[in-house]
Amino acid sequence: MSKWQHREEGKRICKSVIQDKTKEELLGVKSFLDSLLDLRKSEKLSKTYIDGTQKAVAYNGTDKVFVDYRFDGTTTGRLSCASYNAQEAMGVSFHTLPRSTSTNIRSVFTAPEGWCFLAADYAAMELRVLSHIAKDGNMQTAFNQGEDLHTYTAKLLFNKEKISKTERQIAKTVSFLIVYGGGAFNLSETMGIPMRRAEGIITNYKNVYPGVFEYMDFVNSFIKTNGYAYTIFGRKRNLPDVYSSHSTVVNRALRQGLNFTIQSSASDILLSSLVGLHKRMTHLGMESRIVATVHDSIEFISPQKEVEKLSELIYDELVNYPYIKDKFNILFDVPLAIDLELGHSFGDGKAVTFTKGKPDNVEELLCELFY
Repeated sequence: MSKWQHREEGKRICKSVIQDKTKEELLGVKSFLDSLLDLRKSEKLSKTYIDGTQKAVAYNGTDKVFVDYRFDGTTTGRLSCASYNAQEAMGVSFHTLPRSTSTNIRSVFTAPEGWCFLAADYAAMELRVLSHIAKDGNMQTAFNQGEDLHTYTAKLLFNKEKISKTERQIAKTVSFLIVYGGGAFNLSETMGIPMRRAEGIITNYKNVYPGVFEYMDFVNSFIKTNGYAYTIFGRKRNLPDVYSSHSTVVNRALRQGLNFTIQSSASDILLSSLVGLHKRMTHLGMESRIVATVHDSIEFISPQKEVEKLSELIYDELVNYPYIKDKFNILFDVPLAIDLELGHSFGDGKAVTFTKGKPDNVEELLCELFY
C-alpha cells in the first residue's frame, strides 16, 4: 500500500504526517483531560474534606472534630456518620488526590504533643470472610499458608509460576467482582480486555474456587425460598424484592443478599473487636483512646508511654479475637491479619511489625517521632 493518501483535487499528503499530527492532537486531549480530572479532584478535596473539616472545627469551637456514629444508617450493618463524615474524610486514599498533591489529606488530623496516632486496618477482611463461610479449600489454603491471595489466585488462573502485575490485578479484580455480584462484562470493562478472554478467566476462576460458587448458589436459593439473608453473627436482612416479577429487581436483591453475608460479617468482626478492645483498655486504666473507625479500620490516639502495650493489645484482639470467641462462639477457618501504622498524624503513619504477636519496631518508630 502506498504511503501516500489522496486528498481532493489530486493533492497528496504523507500518512506519517497525518499520524504525527494525530498523535499531537491526542496528546493535547490527554493533557487537557488529565488537568480537568485534577481540577475535579481538587474541588472534591476542597468541598468535602477541607471545607467540611473546617466547618466541623468551627461548629465545635475547638481544634477537634466530633462524630456521631449510627448503627441504623445502612442496610449492611456497617456504621454510618451523622454531623461530620469522618469515614469519608479519614478514608481518603492517594488515588483520589490530584497528581500535583504529595500530601495525604489525612495529615490534617494530628496528635497533641507527646501523643501519637495508631491506625489498625484489617487485611483482605472480606475475602477472608468469604473463605470462611464458603469453605473453599483452595482459598483457605492460600490464607492458612500466608500467601498473597491475589498472586496465588493468578498462578492458578493462568497456570504459571511467574505472574505479571497485570495478571495479579486481573486476579484481584475477579475476586472482588465475584463478591459484589459482577461477571465477565464487568471484568472486560474494568481491565480493558476482550469479552471472550474475560469469560475464559471467569470460567477458570470457577474451577479454581468451586466452593465460592457453590456458596453463591446456596445463598441465592436460600434467599428465593425465605426472602432474607443472614450472617455468621445472626444478623438478618429482609429482601422482599426477590419476589418481584421483574428479573432485574430480583437479581439486584440476590446480589445485595450475597454481599450482605460477607460485608456485614466483616463489619461485625471489626465492631466486636472494637468493643473487646475498649473493655480491655478501660480495665487497664489506659489513657489511650479509640477515636474513630473507618470501614475495616480502627483509629487510636495514645501517649508515647502506652504505644507498645496498646500495639500488643490491638494485635491480640483483632488477630486472635478473644471477645468474638467468648461472646459469639465463632472460630474462623482462616487467620485474621492486620496492618498497623504509627505516626504523628493519620497521614504519615509507618508500619508496626510483629513477631509472634509482639511489636518489634515500636521503639525505633517512637525515636523517629519524638527524638
